[in-house]
Amino acid sequence: MPAAFPAFEPVYGSDIPIIAGFECGRLHWSGHDLLHSTGHLPDAGMAHHYATAIGQGAAGARDGLSWRHDVVARVQAVPDGFPVIWDFCHFDLPPRPAAHAIACAVALPPGAWAIAVNEPSVGRRVSGITPSRAIAAARRMMTSAAMLPNAPRFATCDPFHHLAPSVFRATDELVGTGLVQMVGVNYYPHHAIEPLHRVLQAVSERYRLPVMITETGWHDGLRAAHRRFPHIRDRWGWLAHVRAEVALSGVPVAGICWYPWLDMPDWDDPRRGCWPCGWPGQQR
Repeated sequence: MPAAFPAFEPVYGSDIPIIAGFECGRLHWSGHDLLHSTGHLPDAGMAHHYATAIGQGAAGARDGLSWRHDVVARVQAVPDGFPVIWDFCHFDLPPRPAAHAIACAVALPPGAWAIAVNEPSVGRRVSGITPSRAIAAARRMMTSAAMLPNAPRFATCDPFHHLAPSVFRATDELVGTGLVQMVGVNYYPHHAIEPLHRVLQAVSERYRLPVMITETGWHDGLRAAHRRFPHIRDRWGWLAHVRAEVALSGVPVAGICWYPWLDMPDWDDPRRGCWPCGWPGQQR
C-alpha cells in the first residue's frame, strides 16, 4: 500500500468525482452477508470489481471492514493509491466495537478515511440496533481509533431526505466529538422529501465541514422513485439530476458515491436475483 491516500477534496461544478460504493453489510434478520452474495471478497471478485470501477472512471470507493472477515486482506486487496472510505460497521455491530475499530485502524495506511457506523439513525428494523446504541458505538469506535498514531480521518454517513430536527441527531452527536472531518449525506429518490440542493445547503451551513454524497442511486422500476420523480427514466437520468442539484446548491462536494456500484442481490433472498440499481455502466 502507498504511504498515504489522497484526500477527497470538495470541488464545485461538474468535475465532482464519482465514488464506487460496494455493499458490505450483513442483515440481522436473515444472516445475508452481502460480501458473500456479491462475491466482493479478496479471494473472489474484489480485485475485478475494483479494476472495473477504476476503468469506468471511479475516483475512489466506499467499502467495508466487517468484523466477520479478514480486515487486513480486504485492505490489501485494494489497488495501490486508490482512496477508499471504509465502514467499520455496516448493519452488523461487532461484539467488541473498540477492539474492532483499533484492528481496522492498524490495518489502514496513513491518511485513510473511515466511517465508524453506517447510517446510525436507521434503527432496529434495518440495522438490528437502536439509534442510541449505534451512535454510542460509533463514538466509542472513533475515540478508540483516534488514540493511535495512525488514526484515520473520520466521516459520517446518514440519510438526509428531509430537514426535520430529528434528521440531524446522529450527525450532531458524532460531529460534536471533534473527530469528524467530513459529513456524509445519503439521499435516495424513493425516500426524498426535500430537494437535494436544500439538503446540501442545510448540512453545509450547520456543520461547516466538507460534504460528500456518501450514497445515492436509482432502482429501475421502483414505484416510489418513479412517483416522486416522474421525469426521470433511468439511472443516467438520476445521476444527471443529482449533479444538477449539487450545482444548484452552490455547495462544494467531495464526491458522489453511487451506491451500490454492483446490482444488489435481493436482501431477503439473494437466490431470487439482483435489483437493477448498480452503476449504469457494465456490471461485471
